[in-house]
Amino acid sequence: MVRVKLEALPLDLTPRSVADALPVLDDLLDGHRAVIPTPPGQSHELMSQMAVTADEAPGTLIACTSGSTGQPKGARLRTPNLTASAEATKSFLAERFGTGTGPWLLALPPHHIAGLQVILRSLHSGYSPTVLPGGSFTPEGFVQATSDLRASHPSLDLHTSLVPTQLQRLIEDEHARSALREYAAILVGGAATSTGLADTARSHDIPIVLTYGSSETAGGMVYDGRALPGTEVTIDDESGRVLLSGPTVADGYCNVSGPTEEDAFPTPGTFRTSDLGSLSDGVLTVRGRADGAINSGGMKVLPEDVESALGALGYAACAVGLPDTDWGEIVTALVEFPDDAPAEWTAQLRTVMKDAGLPAHLIPRRLLGTRRLPTTGPGKIDRRAVSDELRTRLDP
Repeated sequence: MVRVKLEALPLDLTPRSVADALPVLDDLLDGHRAVIPTPPGQSHELMSQMAVTADEAPGTLIACTSGSTGQPKGARLRTPNLTASAEATKSFLAERFGTGTGPWLLALPPHHIAGLQVILRSLHSGYSPTVLPGGSFTPEGFVQATSDLRASHPSLDLHTSLVPTQLQRLIEDEHARSALREYAAILVGGAATSTGLADTARSHDIPIVLTYGSSETAGGMVYDGRALPGTEVTIDDESGRVLLSGPTVADGYCNVSGPTEEDAFPTPGTFRTSDLGSLSDGVLTVRGRADGAINSGGMKVLPEDVESALGALGYAACAVGLPDTDWGEIVTALVEFPDDAPAEWTAQLRTVMKDAGLPAHLIPRRLLGTRRLPTTGPGKIDRRAVSDELRTRLDP
């Protein structure tokens, strides 16, 4: 079997970094290179964490998970996984919006699968991606990059991918809202998008698509609740976990084996997620993580249900369970708050939630404020960091 050297590919959100990587990624799509994208300066550390071998089959991409609940894993994707994902996305968008192929704007960290797929989809369509200026996301930079992209391609359909927090910031800016309407399709993923945010975007005629997937599925595999063409979503009868099957699913992990890998990949081409879900007329609803339920006084509460309840009231939050001698665990939440708000919101927010008619089990017993929720990747809340912060502040 032919093997090639596995190359670390340092990538950040700058035009120079992405331009330097394009020849390597072109070779990857052609099935000639094996790469592991890394943040600049972290190649050695990440390759050590991934326990990667010195060589791999040509046409291999090691996509690192964000590690929100533990050490990152390295999903072993092959060129056919990547091209299948690009083709399925193109087919979905053509059917949904009537769009044709066109360039993409990169607004996400490119060493994560969501950002990397923006580059790969653009290359697969025959275009080099446009990259946000300045090395970080700002509404002003998004407006400028969109203007440049439109000027370069006045008659083509434009595409981009965002996480919900980015979409929220852009919608709040009048010029950025206009820029969003320049796109034929905007994929939104990386974290759950609140119903309120999605409704607001669509009320402004912004063509969003809510995506669900992971590194193990070459990025988004379920769009607006439905499996992409050529793929399938089912629910595990025994555990209630979401199963994703099709040609975009990775060939296992490079640094995890045994029962953990067998649980995640029960059969070739199928990924068993850690999310609980349900299907109605082929539309997937993700209820929360199977391993994240809070057991409070015998009542099992999904953190995502608490977060959705707070989100419906306009609050970005992360809910976690903390040990309690009387209840076993209590529901707590860290909530993003404005500068003039108190550090602890327990009394005020509990009253607001009660007045809104929410069931008692969805109302946290303690709520603390923060300027910004910690994240592990593009749009993914770091639940471990939230738990540590709440433990420290509530039990100093």
